[in-house]
Amino acid sequence: MTEYGARSLHGRTIVITGASDGIGRAAVHACAELGANVVMVGRDEAKTAAAASSIMTAIGQRAITWEIADLSRQDAVRDLASRLRNRLPRIDVLVNNAGAIFLDRQVTTDGFERTFALNHLGYFTLTLLLIDRLVASAVPGQAARIVNVSSRAHEGARLDFDDLQEARRYRGWRAYANSKLCNILFTHSLARRLDPARVVAHAVHPGVVSTRFATNNGVMGGLLRRVMDVVSVDTTQGADTMVWLSHAPDALASTGDYWVKRRRTTPSRAARDQVTADRLWRESERLTGLDADSVNGDARPSAHRI
Repeated sequence: MTEYGARSLHGRTIVITGASDGIGRAAVHACAELGANVVMVGRDEAKTAAAASSIMTAIGQRAITWEIADLSRQDAVRDLASRLRNRLPRIDVLVNNAGAIFLDRQVTTDGFERTFALNHLGYFTLTLLLIDRLVASAVPGQAARIVNVSSRAHEGARLDFDDLQEARRYRGWRAYANSKLCNILFTHSLARRLDPARVVAHAVHPGVVSTRFATNNGVMGGLLRRVMDVVSVDTTQGADTMVWLSHAPDALASTGDYWVKRRRTTPSRAARDQVTADRLWRESERLTGLDADSVNGDARPSAHRI
């Protein structure tokens, strides 16, 4: 992977969720090749362990470990954060990539609609609980990085705070699109609340990628997957920008941006609405029971208070 710069992630610790398959797995492979110590987070133990072993055999390095968690469950996210905090005194890069689409409405043990729980609240909780480990890795001229995997699907989304979890009239694609809008709004809100000399946060659209995405939805999911495959790129191409943001100097020149094919891109108007972003932040705090002031304290710009 010399196109990224040989060993450009040497010695850095990177946590990647949704890492056992698809673009997450491709990102693990690329980051490990570039010298990073990678922690893969997956939902299935056997699949994640097999993926880690396969990658390490391919690159001839033993720089990958893994953790198992169902990130649609808040207790599992907190458990994962606790294990990571016990293992890792510092984290240089956190890539929030785990996500899925559910064409039929499902509810988690917490009472949350599963798309919203996994694709947004999982990002929100894990990130806030690991902020201090990200801050600990920052050195002058080299801030820690948070990369939130969103999607171009956000462009048609609008959040209805009276039915944020689609309880009244569920549409699987709309729930997915809304969750990807949440990813960008969360990235903006997070970036405003962090000192960019310590931690930067960016969102990324990986492209339409040829993966197993949507195949968990039976016949309809298979049909959706076949339509998507007509215009899909491979997983290495899909992972490219998220890997690049993990080490490129360009990512430190700003924070809170949305990237497509290594370029800053303007997201939808809804994704740039600060009132909506602030409301989503407050609602996410309420649903997760997190106090962003106490969690985020040491990472904030001195002139800004949440």
